[in-house]
Amino acid sequence: MDDVKTFNLYQRGETNATFQFESVGMQKYLRELKPDKFADLIAMNALYRPGPLAYIPEYIDRKLGKKKVEYDLPDMEEYLKETYGITVYQEQVMLLSQKIGGFTKGDADVLRKAMGKKQKSVLDKMKAQFVAGATSKGHDAQVLEKIWTDWEAFAQYAFNKSHSTCYAYVAYETAYLKAHYPGEYMSAVLNHAGSIEKITFFMEECKRMGIKVLGPDVNESLKGFSVNKKGEIRFGLGGLKGVG
Repeated sequence: MDDVKTFNLYQRGETNATFQFESVGMQKYLRELKPDKFADLIAMNALYRPGPLAYIPEYIDRKLGKKKVEYDLPDMEEYLKETYGITVYQEQVMLLSQKIGGFTKGDADVLRKAMGKKQKSVLDKMKAQFVAGATSKGHDAQVLEKIWTDWEAFAQYAFNKSHSTCYAYVAYETAYLKAHYPGEYMSAVLNHAGSIEKITFFMEECKRMGIKVLGPDVNESLKGFSVNKKGEIRFGLGGLKGVG
């Protein structure tokens, strides 16, 4: 999970044909972020959606040390440290509501659901409970207002970390294969591309990667795209019209 070659691929934004991180916008942010640990991929996967997208530049600046990592309350560091002080996941809201506001685990889960479904009446009630619980622990009411407002804005789109982790894990596996077995991986991608537009797009990617895609050969081709001993990709005989 700490493979240098794989993270280099992410840092260069060369993620075409890998899972989840293919869009042009995501590639741009990957080049800026220079991810060097798996946690960065989990966070980017959760942030790259309408709403949280606005937090990405701040996340990048804090990771790279261009901006100071700040916490509204010192108590928040424990759960927000890995995301540089930015609330990214539902789990963070749940844990913080317990730590700061004295919520039970059940309360925290009700809060998560209410935020996700925008249940205003429930949220108003829970806000009062949160502020009362946190002020009794000596926290400043104004700071608590800010924290709650941030949560409300963010939580409409909040992702759970467990979900994002599973996605990022599969994505990482595809990037690992692309980095270490480029010919084999791209052959498999081409075999599952489906439309001619996608095949053309992935052939362009092979060209960019310096992998030759050769025409069909009666002695070397298999049924589909396959890699030869030199690491070049051969067109399959199955792609030829009329060849049984």
